Amino acid sequence: MILASATLVLFALAAATLLRGRRRLLALDSTCEAAAREAEAALARLHALTPPLVGLMRAFAPLERDAIDAVAMAHAASRRAPSPQARLLAETRLADAVHRLMTRAEGVGQIKSLADFNVLRQEMAHAELQLADTRRKLSAATEDYNRALGRFPEHLFALRLRLAPRAFYDIGEEMAAIKSPVV
Repeated sequence: MILASATLVLFALAAATLLRGRRRLLALDSTCEAAAREAEAALARLHALTPPLVGLMRAFAPLERDAIDAVAMAHAASRRAPSPQARLLAETRLADAVHRLMTRAEGVGQIKSLADFNVLRQEMAHAELQLADTRRKLSAATEDYNRALGRFPEHLFALRLRLAPRAFYDIGEEMAAIKSPVV
């Protein structure tokens, strides 16, 4: 009788542990999905600011055609990148091209004095910081998820639910953007 009660208690504890592990794994998976959507939205906000910048520069600094075209081409390349790695590379090139263009715009007094340019510059700086923040959250969520896949009992559910490790997003580039955003 006591042995049966002890067995029943152990079985209930094991079942509760397994269920808690499954819920945790599914919650981490959901957190990764939400963080990825948030990062995509932040990236879309930053992308929405690129055409106004190019238009403003074309109107007020036509001599900077090479820098303007570099931004336009990098913007187009990042939109059609075939893989996450290619997209990350294209996004890095776009950020570099935008920073070079903004630096050149600072040298054009007519643009620098425009209220629209100053607002756009501030919006871009804010969007870059927001993107870096969302990517940092995505990286943290991915790390937690991937770590959970290797732990017991989550590992059992990961195999059964066919959950695989997620690609880790390297935020090294984003850390540089946080330290020196477009101002």
